[in-house]
Amino acid sequence: MSGAPATTHRFRLGPRLGQGAFGEVVRAFDRERGEWVAVKRSLGGAHDAFASEYAALAAVSHPNVVRAGVWVEGPEWTGYSMALVEGPDAREWVRGAHVERSEDTPRRNLPMAFGQELQDVGDSRYRVLAPEGVERLRRLVSDLTDALDAVHGAGLLHLDVNPENVRIAKGRAVLLDLGLAMKAGTTPVDGAYLGSAAYGAPELGMRPPTTASDFYSLGVLTFELLLGDRPFEGGGPEVLVRKQSLEASRPSELATVPEDLDAICVGLLQRLPSRRMDGAAIRAALDYIERPPVR
Repeated sequence: MSGAPATTHRFRLGPRLGQGAFGEVVRAFDRERGEWVAVKRSLGGAHDAFASEYAALAAVSHPNVVRAGVWVEGPEWTGYSMALVEGPDAREWVRGAHVERSEDTPRRNLPMAFGQELQDVGDSRYRVLAPEGVERLRRLVSDLTDALDAVHGAGLLHLDVNPENVRIAKGRAVLLDLGLAMKAGTTPVDGAYLGSAAYGAPELGMRPPTTASDFYSLGVLTFELLLGDRPFEGGGPEVLVRKQSLEASRPSELATVPEDLDAICVGLLQRLPSRRMDGAAIRAALDYIERPPVR
């Protein structure tokens, strides 16, 4: 980190926006800049992790990635500021109010393994997306593709792409939370993978992640927002085993969906990283004409 750190006195702390195991995010007023920002501060014992996260965020400069502010140190707390991105998350923006599905509720059209259903027959949770939502999803996929290309261009992997880590501000998707970001080409300690298994790529935990791992997560997100549910059951380590054994269902086999989004889901959810779409392929599949932001 270059330059002297800012002091905690620079910020007037407001309400809490979120909390994790090692810190919290609060709304804060930056007295020097005269604007409201978000401040992520350590609750103790996570100085190095927060410093690495701030360095990753500061290395990326793109309108679809949350903007880093300043590193902050003081007797009360340590952390950093970033742009305050206020708006709905990706799921709410595309599909509206979300009702969390219990993992105990089976689905009718589960993928099959060795001729056997992975759970008993139940009601399908897949739901066709309304036309307005389809247009929003196209914009979202385009924005997140640009965001990931920017993160990868800075030599980093995000490794935690999911709907909660995307906020929509004035019709533009902004990728948040580089807390798990690491330099491309490095291996997690002890091969551990700390992100959300529900959105993680099949290879995680088996071999070092690559840029293709982030694009697989984008594929899960796209599939979920297109159909209302993820392609594989579960949120724990067992879901990675299913992904390693099975190809994800094609969305058009489950519902009537637009051809471009169907092709993108198939291209991103390939089990083999070498077969997945990259940013250029996604843009070609979208055949995206410049459009005004969808609000």
